[in-house]
Amino acid sequence: MYLYGASGHAKVIIDVLQAAGVKVDALFDDDPAINDLLSIPVLHKWNGESPVLVSVGNNVYRKQIVERLGCEFITAQHPSAMVSPFASIGEGSVIMQGAIIQSDARVGRHCIINTGATIDHECSLGDYVHISPQATLCGNVHIGEGAWIGASAVVIPGVKVGRWSIVGAGSVVLHDIPDGVVAYGNPCRVITRNSSQNHSSSSRSRQGVRNIAIYGAGGLGREVAGGIRRINNSCGERWNMVGFYDDSKEVGSPVSHYGYVLGGMEELNAVSEPLALAIAVGDPMSRKLIHERINNPLITFPNLIAPSFKVLDDETFTMGQGNIIQDGCSATCDVVVGSFNVLNGSNVLGHDVIVGDFNVLMPGVRLSGSVQMGHCNLLGVDSVVLQKVQIGSHVTLGAGSVLMTKPKDGMTYIGVPAKKFDFK
Repeated sequence: MYLYGASGHAKVIIDVLQAAGVKVDALFDDDPAINDLLSIPVLHKWNGESPVLVSVGNNVYRKQIVERLGCEFITAQHPSAMVSPFASIGEGSVIMQGAIIQSDARVGRHCIINTGATIDHECSLGDYVHISPQATLCGNVHIGEGAWIGASAVVIPGVKVGRWSIVGAGSVVLHDIPDGVVAYGNPCRVITRNSSQNHSSSSRSRQGVRNIAIYGAGGLGREVAGGIRRINNSCGERWNMVGFYDDSKEVGSPVSHYGYVLGGMEELNAVSEPLALAIAVGDPMSRKLIHERINNPLITFPNLIAPSFKVLDDETFTMGQGNIIQDGCSATCDVVVGSFNVLNGSNVLGHDVIVGDFNVLMPGVRLSGSVQMGHCNLLGVDSVVLQKVQIGSHVTLGAGSVLMTKPKDGMTYIGVPAKKFDFK
C-alpha cells in the first residue's frame, strides 16, 4: 500500500501501519527534495497506484488530495487503540495509538483520531475531521466536516461543532460552535472566522461554496477581500477566499488578515481545478492586460456586487462578467454595464447609461442620464459626467472635474468645466 504525503504525520502513520502488520511500499510527495522517509522510498509522480492512505495533517489539503486521486483508500488503526465493535470508521481514516472510540460512534472518511483522543458513545464525526492528541468528545457530540479539535480540548455532551471550524487546544466547549470559525478558551468562545482554508485552491472545499482568488495584493485587493466577506455575511456563504495572486509579491506573503500570496501569473495559469478570480488592480489598462494573460480555461470571472448596490429597475439592468461593485453604488433604469469594470463606491449611474469594459470609477463618480462610455477609462474621485456626453476609450477624468463635452480618446481632462490637460 502507499501513503500520499511525506511529512511528520506520515511518520506516525507508518508506525501505526507497521504495528498493524501492514507494509508501506512507497510514499508520494510533491516536494522533489524528499526522496525517502524512514528508509521508505518517496516518489514524485502518482500513476494510479493503490490502495492509498493520505498522510497529510491539514484537513483542507487532505480533502484536496483525496478528491484529486479518486482511488481506493484504506483505514489504519494502531493495535493499542480501543474501538468498539459497534462503532463505524470511514475509509481513509487513521486511529492513532491509545485512542478510544466508544459504542455507536460514527467516524467519517479521511479523519484523524490522534494519540490518546477519546470519542464517546453516539458521537458523529463528518469527513476530514481531526481530533488532536488527548482531546475528549463526550457522548452524542457532533463534529462537522473538516473541523479541527485542538489538543486536550473537551467538548461536553450533546454539543455541535460546525463544519471547517477550529477549536483551540485546551478549550472547554460548552455550547454549539457555528460553521467556519476559530474558537477557544474555557469556556470556549468564537474569536474570528476561519481563514485557514485560504491556503488551499480546492474548488470543492465546501459543498455549494465556490473558491475564489484575487489578482492584486494591494489596497484594492484588500478592499475586494473585505467585500467578499460582506457578501458572505449578508447573502449566505457562497465564496471561499483561497488567497491572492500577484507577480510583484513573494509567494507566502501575508495580505493583511485576508490570506496569502499563492503565486503570480504562471501559478494562476497552472491551477488545475476551477477557480473564480477577481482582478483587483486599479489601472484600467493593467486590468485589461492581466485578463489577456490569463489562458487557463478553469478560471472564471464572477461579478462581485456589494449587498448595498441598488438597482431601480432590475428588468432593464444588464451586466457582463468580472465586475467589482462596492458599497453605496446605484443604477436607475435601462443601464448596461460591460465586463471587468470597477465601481469603487458611491457611484451613481443614471438612466440609459452604457459602460463598456475595463473602466474604473473612483468613489463618488456620477454619470448622468444617457452617458455612454467605451473602454479603459479612469474617472477620478467625485467627478461628474453630464447627460448625453459620450466618452470613448483611455480617457482620464481628474478628481472633482465636471465633463460637459465629448473628450478625445487617450487624453486627460481636469477642471470645472473639464478641459484637456497638457502634461508638458
